[in-house]
Amino acid sequence: MDEKKKAVIIGGGIAGVQAAGAINGMSIHLISDEPYLPYYRMRIEEIFSGSTPESLYMHPQSWYEEKGIELINGHVSSIDRESKIVKLSDGRGICYDKLLLATGSHARRVELPGTIERSFVLRSMDDAVRMRKELENADSFAVLGGGLLGLEAAYSVASDFHIPVTVLETAPYILPRQLDKESAEILSAKLLESGVTVITSASVRECCGDYLVLANGRKIPASVFCFSIGVDPAKELAEGAHLTVNRGIVVGENLASSDPDIFACGDSAELNGRTFGLALHAREMGSAAAKAMMGECVSYKPSEPTALLKVGGIDVVSFGTPEGEKKVETDGEKRRTFFIKDGIIVGAVLLNDKASMMSVKAMIGKKA
Repeated sequence: MDEKKKAVIIGGGIAGVQAAGAINGMSIHLISDEPYLPYYRMRIEEIFSGSTPESLYMHPQSWYEEKGIELINGHVSSIDRESKIVKLSDGRGICYDKLLLATGSHARRVELPGTIERSFVLRSMDDAVRMRKELENADSFAVLGGGLLGLEAAYSVASDFHIPVTVLETAPYILPRQLDKESAEILSAKLLESGVTVITSASVRECCGDYLVLANGRKIPASVFCFSIGVDPAKELAEGAHLTVNRGIVVGENLASSDPDIFACGDSAELNGRTFGLALHAREMGSAAAKAMMGECVSYKPSEPTALLKVGGIDVVSFGTPEGEKKVETDGEKRRTFFIKDGIIVGAVLLNDKASMMSVKAMIGKKA
């Protein structure tokens, strides 16, 4: 009987786990460098509310055993393409026939003049656990960046710790990639009712004790401070293995890298000059990469981006791109904003209208 071919996946995020669960007929090894079962990274702010790491796990241990997935905890130090071996920092070597890089991304942070002892990025489970400990003794909290994760973290801290919370956004309004200005202002007002102050067009000049000083001299209380200013694809392993990289690991529509036996998906991948940072695309790419690793013909086309957020009791759903001519429908409670270019609906934003999500999503790309 022929020995099964070996599929090795580096990365325990959504993309890696999705691929592992979709591969058939191969032995599967899933490598993660975190001491937890794979978890939903976009939910880690729930740790602030008292959730346990286990409550965020994607699947129980039994799921991996039933799927025949061997979970390996360790840090990958290099890839030997010639011998087809993944090398771990503890000296272990894992052979592969097909390799998937689902290495995710790194949270950005900037060096600011002055010092602030309790500054964090919010990217891993350990980040969230450490932040929660610091917040227990904090008297104020600030987030630099008005993106999805930053807003959810701000709202969670305001709700659970009841301390002053400030979001500092360099753009003219929050969520500029997902929302139009009017929808963003409605959301900012709702956040304020929940105890979160949003300051836009804000530039931090320096840290000064438990304060951040803005370019205009305004002082913002911040005994705990979190960077939420985006991510960069984790491409170091690919660079070390001399694969083609740009902003991310460059792949074709079959998600293969410049080495036909090495694939990449999720945040770490770059397809047609584009990188990806949404769970939607991580799941799609994980499934597509699994098929490609099994030898199927794959031509991955990313879906239009969708973002979901719930802040202060208000549901926010964003599809496509918020640009072009706007058409607004509202009854005072619910609000729909459609974006139209050349007679085609290219995007939509729903406030307090999650029930219409699927019907509106089906309209994207159709004639207005």
